[in-house]
Amino acid sequence: MAFGVSQAQIRTIVQQVTDDIKNQTDKLAGEKPGESSVGPVNWQSGTGTSGEPGQDLVSIGVAGNLKKLHSLIVNIGALTATASITIKLFALVNASWTKLYNESFVVGTDPSGVWAVNGTLEISGVLRVECQSNNAGDNGGFISYKYDLEDM
Repeated sequence: MAFGVSQAQIRTIVQQVTDDIKNQTDKLAGEKPGESSVGPVNWQSGTGTSGEPGQDLVSIGVAGNLKKLHSLIVNIGALTATASITIKLFALVNASWTKLYNESFVVGTDPSGVWAVNGTLEISGVLRVECQSNNAGDNGGFISYKYDLEDM
């Protein structure tokens, strides 16, 4: 015994510290990217969960969990040329769904892949993404997305 601590106690402490370090460094790898395509849906004439025109694209995260969202790319390239596509992000703020982001992009003028999130964003719970087109030709169309998450 050195300083009143047995070798077994030292081994236990070292193992706990090692496990804690491993747990934290394992988070650095991030999760498998989320990616998919949504459609055919009515991007112009539909209604999203928010009640606004458009449709839900994806919900990212889980209620009660903290995550780091590093990027969200929305691919609008399969929609009608010259259509204006609005990307909206919603999150719960004090138990009320709140619009955090609302920006429009023009198909064929702006890049097909839009960085809706480009940098680290803390998600406390769920981040809902909705999209809306101003062109009826996009009803029945597809929008794809990709996002990268990391545990906090």
